[in-house]
Amino acid sequence: MKWITLIGDDTLTLKLIKDMKHTGALKAYDVKTNRFCLEYSDGHILYDFDTDLSDWQDDLADLPFKATCCIMMIYTNSKNVRNELLQPDFPQNVYVDNDHGIILPLKEYIAVGMPMDD
Repeated sequence: MKWITLIGDDTLTLKLIKDMKHTGALKAYDVKTNRFCLEYSDGHILYDFDTDLSDWQDDLADLPFKATCCIMMIYTNSKNVRNELLQPDFPQNVYVDNDHGIILPLKEYIAVGMPMDD
């Protein structure tokens, strides 16, 4: 499995993600309380919500907001993730950690080509 992580403040919720339009998704459903799944014809995205930010402790001071949660996007096809990140109703006030040393605001992450494992 491959993943990127969204880091946000208290406005970032799984409900916010669920309420988005998910272009191209064939199915959208809760797997459990803090896990939401999108199924596509060529893969899936799991959204895992968590409030444990210990993995980012050293980076949190650099963020322009008080980070309170993260949502890991676990995926099988990076094309679907890129499509999700470009949706007009995708939360804009998040930082993206691509698990390779890059943590950027969403707009900057998109501007540099959304580097992630393919």
